[in-house]
Amino acid sequence: MLSLKKLDQADYEKKQNKKIERELPYFITIMSLLASSGFGPYTILQKIKDINLLPVIQTETIKILKKIDMLGVDPLTALSQAKDKPSSRALGEFLNGYVSAIQSGGNVVNYLKSKMSSSYDRLENLEKQSVEKLSGVVHGWLTMQIVILAVFILVAAIGSNPLTSSGDQTQSDPPYLLLIFSPIISIAFMKIVQKMNTSNIPEIELKKLLKFCLPPFIVVIVLIASNVLSNFHANAYILGIALVIASLWPALKFQKIYTINIHAESATPQILRDITEARKAGMGPEKCIIHACKRKDFKSFNIVANTIANKLEWGIPMSNIFETLQKEMKNFQVLVSFRILFEIISSGGGNVNTLDSLADASEKIHNIAKNKRDMLQPYVIVGFMLIVITGFTTLLTIDSFAEINQGKDVVHTNNAQQNTAPNSLLEVVSIAVVAQAWLAGLFIGKITKGAYSGGFMFSLLLTVITMASIGMIQLHVINIGSILKPASST
Repeated sequence: MLSLKKLDQADYEKKQNKKIERELPYFITIMSLLASSGFGPYTILQKIKDINLLPVIQTETIKILKKIDMLGVDPLTALSQAKDKPSSRALGEFLNGYVSAIQSGGNVVNYLKSKMSSSYDRLENLEKQSVEKLSGVVHGWLTMQIVILAVFILVAAIGSNPLTSSGDQTQSDPPYLLLIFSPIISIAFMKIVQKMNTSNIPEIELKKLLKFCLPPFIVVIVLIASNVLSNFHANAYILGIALVIASLWPALKFQKIYTINIHAESATPQILRDITEARKAGMGPEKCIIHACKRKDFKSFNIVANTIANKLEWGIPMSNIFETLQKEMKNFQVLVSFRILFEIISSGGGNVNTLDSLADASEKIHNIAKNKRDMLQPYVIVGFMLIVITGFTTLLTIDSFAEINQGKDVVHTNNAQQNTAPNSLLEVVSIAVVAQAWLAGLFIGKITKGAYSGGFMFSLLLTVITMASIGMIQLHVINIGSILKPASST
């Protein structure tokens, strides 16, 4: 019983450590900028307590403030006690250095700025490590898919199932069960990467997804189960069209949100840099924000930025402006940058050095996120490779073997049955490949954009490509069987 409790406690501390590691750079940034504005430890903790963008740090801060307010502990003593208890070693080291710098009379601001810079370097290394882990998962997923479909091709081509047959040339049913493993493995890998890559943009709500996805799936189930179109061998097309229709709305919805957030992420460092330069010219802090947010080159973020400027001109408090911004934007980097900006200026600390440090921090945040996206972007090709290698090649090979077998003059009986079997096999494989293409899109979306919702566009494109491949094979646009047939003697 005690060992189970220890394991649970260790698991909890490990999870807390990961969360704190993610929030720590922003926590250090806030402390550094507020300290450079002249605020002491207690005031800084009071302000961080109200920042809900950093929930784990907020919880740790509330614990420290309770010791100060309820037990009358000195702020530095409370921080010294806290450094020995947090789950994150990095947080403990930071608090220890912060307290030591104050007690020794050292330059606290320089210490905080150096820790801020090193924390972003640490965050960049963590992101690179996460990309390497994702790379290993993607290669493992691709290898598994290729192996499964290669085994299916071999067994189907031989014409006997080695698991149940002695290996003679008698005709047996193809191993359709193998086709189920590809979608199952894709779903398993999608579960594996669930926590490995997260997005600043939340997933589309499940209720809204079901509203648009359920009707096409119900129609597909009815049509395939009733065999209404069985004579046309169109089940793969029916499934593909349904998947395209189901993916269309979430793909467009997420793409719109994603584009706005990317433009906002790119515009935020520019806005903060403009604010800094305007402040150097002698403008007031609020006027600097108004001047920077009235630019027209922020693309889809223009409306939001211009709204911030207009509300400041109308005299609306910055806290209310941020609440509105938080409802419209879900990008963490954008929100934390504006939250720090508004907190600094509303507290009267908008000096040039502080704003310059904030602009530098925002640029680092943007560059880290952009570099991670750029490193993950090539994995979009993996989804298309999957279709070309395992989808198109599988269908083409099976169709070619069928053509070769039909061209042999070894057996002259049961021609109708022999012509039906290849069509049935090709149709079943086509359905499996269409389903696999759709799941592959969701997997690639999670890898590259951090959200399953970001994969609907890839799913849509891969499904269309797969249906085009099936059509090319059925129409014999590419026919290896005819190439391999022996030339007829004249």
